[in-house]
Amino acid sequence: MTAGSTPVTLAAVLIETDRLLLRPLTVADLDNIDAINAMPDVVRTMGSVARPTALARLERGEQDWRDRGYGLMAVIERATGRFLGRSGLKYWPQFGETEVGWVLRSDVRGHGFATEAGRACIEWGFGSLGLPYITAMIRPDNDRSIRVAERLGMRPLRPDVLIDIPVVVYSLDRPA
Repeated sequence: MTAGSTPVTLAAVLIETDRLLLRPLTVADLDNIDAINAMPDVVRTMGSVARPTALARLERGEQDWRDRGYGLMAVIERATGRFLGRSGLKYWPQFGETEVGWVLRSDVRGHGFATEAGRACIEWGFGSLGLPYITAMIRPDNDRSIRVAERLGMRPLRPDVLIDIPVVVYSLDRPA
C-alpha cells in the first residue's frame, strides 16, 4: 500500500470522462487485451505478448489494485460500451515511479481517446492519490504516444530501459 491510500476492491474505482468510462482491468478482459496485443502496430511499439504472458500481467495487475489501490484500467466508450483499450497507472518498483500508459485498438486511434484517458488518469493520480509526479515510458520511435504525452504536458526526463525495450521517460509534476 502506498502512504495515504486505502484498500479498494477492483469494482470500487470508476473514472468517467465526456466519452469514456475507465474501470479496473481484470482477467475477464483477456480476450480484448489479446486482440489488441495481436495488432501489428501494437506489436511494433509494445513488443509481442503471448496470451499466457498477457494473462499473467492481468493477474499481477489485479494484485496491484489490491496492494496499491490503483493500476491499469479498461477504456470503454460510453456511447457504445465498446472496449477501446487500456490506460491507467502502473507502479514500477525498479524505478520507484508511477507511469501513466495507454494502448488502444488500431481502429480507434486519432480521435483523442488516448489523451482523454491519460488526462483522466493523471488528474486522478494527482488529485486522489497524491502522486508527486507521473511518468510515461515511450519508445523513441512511437511518434503517436510521444504526441499524446506532449498534449498531456509531459516532457522528456531521461532515456531508460523497460522490459528490455529502450524508452524515453516523459514526466509531469503535480501542480503546486
